[in-house]
Amino acid sequence: MKLNRNYITPFISLVFLVVGISGLLMLFHLFDGYTEVIHEILGLFFIICAIFHVILNWKALRIHFKKGVFIPALLGVLVLSVILIVSERMSPPVDLIIFNKMVKAPINDAFRALDINYEKASEKLKENGLSIEEATTIEDIWINNDSNPEKVIDLIME
Repeated sequence: MKLNRNYITPFISLVFLVVGISGLLMLFHLFDGYTEVIHEILGLFFIICAIFHVILNWKALRIHFKKGVFIPALLGVLVLSVILIVSERMSPPVDLIIFNKMVKAPINDAFRALDINYEKASEKLKENGLSIEEATTIEDIWINNDSNPEKVIDLIME
């Protein structure tokens, strides 16, 4: 199948629009819980469309490379990215701070703060092949069971 601008251009345009809008919604915490999955999955699809777009427009892009306009753009994007990453590391979001403290807190205190019944959580984890024994924190549960944090959190929060 030959790549065709008639298909790639509408896809990349519409996916760009949805990824951009979902990114703005995430930035302003509107419709949280709905926008993240759309943003992530369509972001991957956007990358695929962008690769096809570059392939289709390679000759024109080479002209821009020769003019030297990509170097300043690359530097600008890199500088902005570094600034955003450093500022995020210096002042992480409140929800991330709370999450990190919660998973490192004594397990009984964390369960009490999250309104989780210890016995029910233990049983739910056991049903899924995870043990809560010898865990002093929520983090210990996934470390001791060689599991991932998301799975453990999802199970205990059900």
